[in-house]
Amino acid sequence: MLNFINFIKKFYPFLFFVIIVVLTVFLFQTRSTLKKERADRAFQEQLFTQNTAALKDSIKVEFNKKLKAWEFSKDNYVVQKLDDLEKYNKSLSDELKKIKGDVLAAIKTEVQGDLGGIKASDSLAILDEESNHYGIKFKSYYKDPGFEQKLSGISKFYAIPNESTKKWTIKPDSTIFDTNFTSIKITYGIKSLKDKYQVFALSMSPKIQLTDLTGGYFIDKQPTPAAKPKKWGIGPYLGYGINTATDLNTPRFGWSIGFAIHYDVLQFGKK
Repeated sequence: MLNFINFIKKFYPFLFFVIIVVLTVFLFQTRSTLKKERADRAFQEQLFTQNTAALKDSIKVEFNKKLKAWEFSKDNYVVQKLDDLEKYNKSLSDELKKIKGDVLAAIKTEVQGDLGGIKASDSLAILDEESNHYGIKFKSYYKDPGFEQKLSGISKFYAIPNESTKKWTIKPDSTIFDTNFTSIKITYGIKSLKDKYQVFALSMSPKIQLTDLTGGYFIDKQPTPAAKPKKWGIGPYLGYGINTATDLNTPRFGWSIGFAIHYDVLQFGKK
């Protein structure tokens, strides 16, 4: 017991320094933990605000002059994992759960195109003159940078004359489409604004309308950037080099152990 007390008396400056360092490290760790908890809580509140806004938001449409396209946008769901999406959009969540593989992000849309007012050319065709079988051939073609449609076919009918009444009886037959081609070009994506995420769609056609635009972004499936290795550190060390005795005199080479703040000039095995 006496030796232990003498040891403390002799090395109390060093022991006091070690205690101060340990308490300082503990204080910084506690502060870091509290800071992380506050950041996590603030992030969860941000996600709730984002998803509540996405639940209530409607599709916004504006013309992008740089792209010469109509831009449809709507607030996007951002959740930690796919199961969390069920609280906001159960139908989309159930649909994505049936997909094989990990879903990183999803966009669901309903698109319609209105080609009202487009004229079609037509011509009369004689299919069988003896049976008074005729047809009207029709053809329609529309194209803009984002929408193309080709439509052609023939509507068949019978035109039967009645010699006693001098009237014609029209008997419908059938309508056949030999060409019914539609091409729609739309660009989809998810964008980050200052304080929220949005799903967007771009169309260069004035005929295209989006009646639904819903997106989901799943944080746990996104690749995270590699953390930059820290150069500075604090803690116990063991090493070989120049040191001194406890009286800080008589420099010498040898093994030493202690507690220190250090800086790594080179780091091996880290990228």
